[in-house]
Amino acid sequence: MAGNEVVPVDKALKQVEQISSLGLALASLEFLTQPQVFTDTGLLSWQVERSRHKLTAGKLGDLLDYLFKPPGIYLIYQLRLAAAVALINPYSSKKVRDVSVAYIAATNYLLHFRIRYGTDGTEHMSLLTYATLTASRIFANDEKAKEACAWFLAGQTNLSYFAAGLSKLVGAPWRNGMAMPGIFRTTVYGDKRVYELLKSRPRLAKAAGWGVVASELAMPLMMAAPKLPAWAMLGMGGGFHVGNAVFMGLNRFVYSFVGTYPAIVHVAKHMSANDVNLLADFFRKLRRG
Repeated sequence: MAGNEVVPVDKALKQVEQISSLGLALASLEFLTQPQVFTDTGLLSWQVERSRHKLTAGKLGDLLDYLFKPPGIYLIYQLRLAAAVALINPYSSKKVRDVSVAYIAATNYLLHFRIRYGTDGTEHMSLLTYATLTASRIFANDEKAKEACAWFLAGQTNLSYFAAGLSKLVGAPWRNGMAMPGIFRTTVYGDKRVYELLKSRPRLAKAAGWGVVASELAMPLMMAAPKLPAWAMLGMGGGFHVGNAVFMGLNRFVYSFVGTYPAIVHVAKHMSANDVNLLADFFRKLRRG
C-alpha cells in the first residue's frame, strides 16, 4: 500500500468527525451567545444543579464551581468550538485531530453531568460517536479495531432508528393518527402551520404517523439493500432530520445522526455475503420473537 493512500475506513471516520463537528460547533455557539443561562439566576445555574446531588452539595461542589460556573463553563465551550473547527478543517494535523476528538469526548461526559436539562438523542449520539472516534484514534494502527468502530457507529444508528420505530409502533397515537398533530401543537416542538394542516386532514395525519414508523423500522435494511434503494433510504433519513430541524427546531439532530452516515455507507459497501446472511438471520429471529 502506498504511503499516502487513504484507507477507506479512515476516510469514513474522518467524514464522521467533520459532519458531527458541524453540529457540535453550532451547539457551542448557541451556548456562547447565551451566556446568561449559566449565571446563578439563569436556566442552567450550577448553584441549582449542584443541589441535585449529595456528592456535589458539599466541598466537591465548591471545587467544581471553578469549572462549572462562569467563566469556567465558558472556557469549556470555547475550547469545544475550537476543537470542532479543527475537526471540520480537512487540513488539520493528526495530532491536532487526536487531541480535539479526545477533548470533545471527555467534555461530552463532563457536560452530561453538568447539564441535565434538554439532553436528548442528540447528546446521547454525540457521547457514543466521539467515544468511538477516540477509540479509533487510540488504535490508529489497527485496521480491524477501526473497522469495529465503524461497525459500531453504523449499528448504533440503525438500532436507534429501529428502536424508535418499534416504540412508536406499540403506541396507539402513532397508529391512529393522533401523534403528529399532538407534537406539532406544542410550544416547544410545534409548528402552527403543520398542526393546522394535520388537524384538518386526519387521513394525512394517520398516513404521516405510519410513514414515520415504517421508515424508522425499515432503516436497518439499507445495510443489505441494493445500491439505489440504500441511497434512497439514507436520503429519506437525512430528509427526516432536516424536516425536524425546520419544523421542530431540532437542528442538531441533523448533524449527530447524519454524521454517522459515512460509517453506514462504508460498512454497507464492504459487507461480505456472510455478513448479509448474519443480518438476515438476526432479523428473522427478531421477527419470531
